[in-house]
Amino acid sequence: MTAIEKLRRAARSEEGAGLVVLLGVIAVLAVSTAALVAFTGNVQHNTADDRVHVKSFTVAEAGLDAGMALLGQNWPASASGVPAFDAAGFRARFSTTEFPNPVGGGLFISVSWYDDDNGAAQPNTQVNYDADGNGKLWLVSQAKVGTRATRLLSLVERTWFTMSLPRGIPLWAGGDLLSNGQGNNPKIRVEVPPPAGTVTSVQVGGSIEETGVTAPGIAQITGDSISPLSDVFPQTLVDAMVSTAQANGRYFSSLSAAQSSPADPVWSPSGGLSGLTVIMTSPGQTIGVTGNTQLNSEAQPGVLMILGGGELDWGGTAQFYGVIYCQGVMDTSHGTADIHGMVVTASTESLKGTPNVLYNDNCIANLDQRFPSVVRRVSNSWRELQPQ
Repeated sequence: MTAIEKLRRAARSEEGAGLVVLLGVIAVLAVSTAALVAFTGNVQHNTADDRVHVKSFTVAEAGLDAGMALLGQNWPASASGVPAFDAAGFRARFSTTEFPNPVGGGLFISVSWYDDDNGAAQPNTQVNYDADGNGKLWLVSQAKVGTRATRLLSLVERTWFTMSLPRGIPLWAGGDLLSNGQGNNPKIRVEVPPPAGTVTSVQVGGSIEETGVTAPGIAQITGDSISPLSDVFPQTLVDAMVSTAQANGRYFSSLSAAQSSPADPVWSPSGGLSGLTVIMTSPGQTIGVTGNTQLNSEAQPGVLMILGGGELDWGGTAQFYGVIYCQGVMDTSHGTADIHGMVVTASTESLKGTPNVLYNDNCIANLDQRFPSVVRRVSNSWRELQPQ
């Protein structure tokens, strides 16, 4: 047998072995393909499930924020003052395609709050208002999106505006101080003095027509020696009060709208011009305030702001407790209406009638805890709970 024939015979004998190897490779590839398909399916399922979980977490976080915003405007200090969370309005912010309703039914969002029982680690679910009065509540938000649910808990606290107004200034005027001398001076007096060591002063950028307008012991500072307006009533404070008034229905474009505004236990206890009131005017416009009611009190002083350059004509016999801030001329020449607290006007102040400006330090001090600012989370109190 030749060498060539031997090679041919060897090749024929190996043909069956090659087929066996080929079939083995095909079997291995088939098994690997099935495993890869199953693995890919599992990954896709887990990825989709993770996406739904992220969405439910996002909605729950947004629920906490919405709850804090609602509590900032309507802090539940009593059982009768518990606000209602608008779950339907909140739901409308999210696309039902991207954020599907819960599978099997249930609420898309649930936001509630409970008393903290003076720092207890868990909420008292029997009390849904600030029963202990410490300005803290547990806030709970649960979201259900598709097949996943997320429940979040955080302790939140109420914060307050700190106005930090200067003490001992019954009147600051950027222009002149006008007053007649018909025997009814002094018209600027001290009702409650400032802290010991604080000089009580009237500060006028122009001139004081009648020096007898102030009671003895009140310094008269004029011209360039006065404190700048930015130190007395800074623009940042103006902007903050305007934003707060706009957010809480206390910003008005007319006097009639302000006077007819309803009462609110926090922002306007008696309605009308009580509490926080901001009126936007235009130069040359006159806001004439008359009446005989008491606006605010020493314990609950108010802030009346006349912006835009219009003139404030203050008359009648009303008693106002708090601070009046006017960007235009202020005329208190009519009637016997007294102002207990502080007056700030960027222009001229006229005191030709018989009203009084009575510096009351209690009104200035009490303004620092008078109006709520925002509701914020207490550090290290946030946690994720088992959904219910």
